[in-house]
Amino acid sequence: MASRSKRARMAPQENLPRKFMYWAIAVLLVKIVIIFRIQGLNAGSGDRVYFVDGAWLGADGENYLMGYFALIRDGIFSAESVLNYWPAGYPLFIFLLSLLGKSWVLTTLSIFQSIIFSYAVYIFATQLSKTRLKKYSYLVFLLITLNPTLSLSSIVIGYESITASGILISCALIIKDFIERNDKKFMKYLVINSLVLGFLAFVQPRLIISGVLILLLWIYLRKGIKSGTKSLIISFLILAIFPMSLIIRNYQALGLTSISTNLGVTMNLGAGDGATGGYGGSTSKAGVPCETTGNSVEQDTQRVKCVLNWYLKNPVKSVELFYNKSVYFWSPWIGPVANGTMARNPWLTISPIRDIASSSQDGSNLVYGTAGKIISWTWLLSGLGILFYGFLILWRQGSIEKMLAALALIAVGTNWAISLVTIGDHRFRIPIMGLSLFLQAIGLKTLLRGGKPAMVDGPALR
Repeated sequence: MASRSKRARMAPQENLPRKFMYWAIAVLLVKIVIIFRIQGLNAGSGDRVYFVDGAWLGADGENYLMGYFALIRDGIFSAESVLNYWPAGYPLFIFLLSLLGKSWVLTTLSIFQSIIFSYAVYIFATQLSKTRLKKYSYLVFLLITLNPTLSLSSIVIGYESITASGILISCALIIKDFIERNDKKFMKYLVINSLVLGFLAFVQPRLIISGVLILLLWIYLRKGIKSGTKSLIISFLILAIFPMSLIIRNYQALGLTSISTNLGVTMNLGAGDGATGGYGGSTSKAGVPCETTGNSVEQDTQRVKCVLNWYLKNPVKSVELFYNKSVYFWSPWIGPVANGTMARNPWLTISPIRDIASSSQDGSNLVYGTAGKIISWTWLLSGLGILFYGFLILWRQGSIEKMLAALALIAVGTNWAISLVTIGDHRFRIPIMGLSLFLQAIGLKTLLRGGKPAMVDGPALR
């Protein structure tokens, strides 16, 4: 036995970071080949028809393109309504990339998003491999980088991929900081992470909530309440630069002090006696009666108040809608339970399930009938069950694992909660899919080991 143990210690150790790098580069090269094969997609309608090369259209692709072309035409203070109604961050991001060349800007966008995604998964898995979760890191890496919806979203005109990547990078930086425990490097990591989370709020403002809570948790665990006050102020100021820049842009363009004016409209779609909680199935009575006055910012604020008051006055209907929105948020991409704005999901173009559903009436009955409902609900509930199981496994371990469980809960929980008060849409979970897949990988591997966590020796949180 001693001889066998000695041989095991002398055996060459697997270089996981190198393996992750090779996989990440391979997936990236495949995507680049796909990117250069995307040509001549039509976007828009009427007198605004665009021919898109190098990227697929996302759910809001036309709106982002309309905003981008308005910025090209009028400058960053363009008064185009789409830049005020929708957050202008993502069109501005495309506008900045166009400085490298307008004629191939969408190809640049896809390549940039794909590089960031590959790097994010690589750095996240690499940092995991340096903790007690080393034996989970390879499965985490594969589940994230090979997930067709999440991975292919980097070739889509939409904020989803870049925000999913940013959240993984943010968590990787926090893990790295706790491993190194170097106070001299802490401030550098804090500034970088605040910039990353600020940029996420720039392209999708609802992520500012999770960004603030992530920074708050990290600084509290790392520095404590008293010692961390200065760091907290610095990080919040850096993060606030990005959403404030959108407010300044809108004020200069239209005199409106807001990031966007679509929150009240979105919330109203998911509330009221005729609402289902999603985009589909709602009756003409969907929404809450609300008298609005003033400019678009004031009207949006009034709608938000009307919807919140309706929830308080109608608790039974509210609970029903919250349930529906939760189902829609976690629903599959296709099938009888699916609900959301992922009709342009690149995965669906090659999905065998979609092929079966479209091949014949019998195939459609199979996918959308009783069997399809059973499979869809099994997929949804088992996925959620494994996710929560993975969270509990991490939470019970303490140390860095407990901190990671809390980070994942913040990111997943805040995005889920925002859907409850707005509208249920499975597209809204893409930004947190990296961390939800991380939790599912922990839960799945632990289940396959008979409930015994696969921990190795590693650094402690304190």
